[in-house]
Amino acid sequence: MDAPHPRAPGRGRGFLPAVLVASALSALLTGCAVSGRVVPAPELASSGWNDPATLAPVADFDAYVRGVTEELRSHRLPFDPSMADAELGLVAPFRVPPGPACQAGERRGIAVLVHGLSDSAFAMRDMAASLARQCFESRVLLLPGHGTRPADLMVVDHEDWLGHVQAAVSQAARESDFVVMAGFSLGAALALTVAADSPGKVDAVIGLSPAYRIRSTLLARQARWIAAFRPWLNAGTQVEFARYAAMPTLGIASTMATLGRMDARVDGRGALRVPWLVVQSEDDEVVDVAGNRRFFTANAGDARSVLLNYFSAAPTPASGDRVVWLPAADAPLRVVGLSHLSVHIAPDNPHYGVTGSYRNCGSVPFRQEDEIRACRQAERVWYGVSGQSPPAGEAGARATFNPHYADLERRIGRFLDTVDPRREDRVVSQ
Repeated sequence: MDAPHPRAPGRGRGFLPAVLVASALSALLTGCAVSGRVVPAPELASSGWNDPATLAPVADFDAYVRGVTEELRSHRLPFDPSMADAELGLVAPFRVPPGPACQAGERRGIAVLVHGLSDSAFAMRDMAASLARQCFESRVLLLPGHGTRPADLMVVDHEDWLGHVQAAVSQAARESDFVVMAGFSLGAALALTVAADSPGKVDAVIGLSPAYRIRSTLLARQARWIAAFRPWLNAGTQVEFARYAAMPTLGIASTMATLGRMDARVDGRGALRVPWLVVQSEDDEVVDVAGNRRFFTANAGDARSVLLNYFSAAPTPASGDRVVWLPAADAPLRVVGLSHLSVHIAPDNPHYGVTGSYRNCGSVPFRQEDEIRACRQAERVWYGVSGQSPPAGEAGARATFNPHYADLERRIGRFLDTVDPRREDRVVSQ
């Protein structure tokens, strides 16, 4: 599983040839590779997730993990067949008990974590560990259609995703009086929607590189229509175990339907009363970060809400006194800026981290072949996003981890302290 990853930001978001527009949309929304290769036949045929409601976490989370794991065992196409069992264990839903530093295994609350489009539960590995160190029991979901094969996204929709997350929140609320939701990208929109739909059940929401507002919205809104004549937006073959590379058009359509439901519930009048932490990078090439800030300002009705915004260039004036600007670059770890995929990933992640098994070197037409080759061959690279170049003579890759992750974990901890109803020593400063 150490093959170099051919996904990377472009050299600009200018005028792409018409034949690449739909593939570019998929790359923007999912971070997937844009490739002209044909999707292998098994990936084109859906075989699982045909009745997602039967697999939702309703009565017992461990039973849910077992049920979904069996779904994966029956229908998953492994990236490396010789590592099929290990991969299955990494992409499946899981829970992490409160950390060893918590007094006598004290469970402060339950955190429900939701990954993004085309992703798997592995994406929330580091955040689950962070919340466990805050003495929460972390419960990481696997959204219907994910973790098996890309075509399974054709037999599910946003209602299946929302129902899945809602069931997990209701289950958690029955077992704990302090429930936190954390979501990445699409998962952030799902978490916010369910929190707004569940008054009294969710005590705080954390959005990580949230897809509240995205780029290429106009084209994305046509995805359900486009699916009638172009069922696959992205025909890339699998390049790593943790995420899909190929993307059916209906996956984008379901994402847009999720955002429509979110906007219907969070209507711009400051009505969201749940404490809300947003974490994003100003350099994010997938979401509309300025739009996210406006969305936050218009809807964050709880005074304890805060937005953490990483930046590589000098920040523009903040849109409110609850927006905190944090530098993204880190010379020791050779990071220039933070991509959409990197904010919630720790540097020691065994797959996406500094010495991980995976390097995101990009693909044509979004990167020159000599740059891709240099990235793949270099012993060490610089990490950044679109428009950010490594020093002269050095190779560059797309950022897949956050060098400031330890600081982010502390800031999340302080946010949770401010919203914990049982804490008298609440910390307000971020």
